[in-house]
Amino acid sequence: MADLKEKQKIYILAAIFSIAGLALYYSLLLKPQFSSFIAKNKEFRIVKERVKNGEALVANEAGIRRQHDNFEKQASYLEKRLPGQDQISSLLEDFSNVAESSGVKILRIKPLEAPAPLSKQKSVNNSYTEFPILIEARAGYHQFGAFVNKLEAMDRFIKITDIDMAGTDKDPRHQDIKIRIITYVLQ
Repeated sequence: MADLKEKQKIYILAAIFSIAGLALYYSLLLKPQFSSFIAKNKEFRIVKERVKNGEALVANEAGIRRQHDNFEKQASYLEKRLPGQDQISSLLEDFSNVAESSGVKILRIKPLEAPAPLSKQKSVNNSYTEFPILIEARAGYHQFGAFVNKLEAMDRFIKITDIDMAGTDKDPRHQDIKIRIITYVLQ
């Protein structure tokens, strides 16, 4: 019997050491390995998703190129409609050509304000500023109506803010006209 109790004690002691060894093995080796595996698995999923998205972009290259070309066309169109400060003289020439084609005689085209340096301009937006222009002309009502219509149909953004018409004693069919136009200039 004493032998049996000694054997049971040895078995119990061996079982305790085995359980302690397994707990130590788990906490020192398996748990860090599992934590590392879970972290790497998350990283793998993230990288896999990025690769999948990248492959989708590569597969849609033609669509992206079409979209890029459309954006370039839109930008070119808007640059035409919003002249830069260096294109003001061509804008004034366009006004003169529109007047000539409408039968309006331009007496004077005058920018109301000289463009200030970019740092001092009153910005309507970060990308453009208002640029007022005064046009003094002589025309009949119909010619002036055609002139205004052609101004509004131009490829440039303009806003007519003030019109002043006065008859003349010399020629009752023609009026002296002052028209204030605001255009927008890219900075």
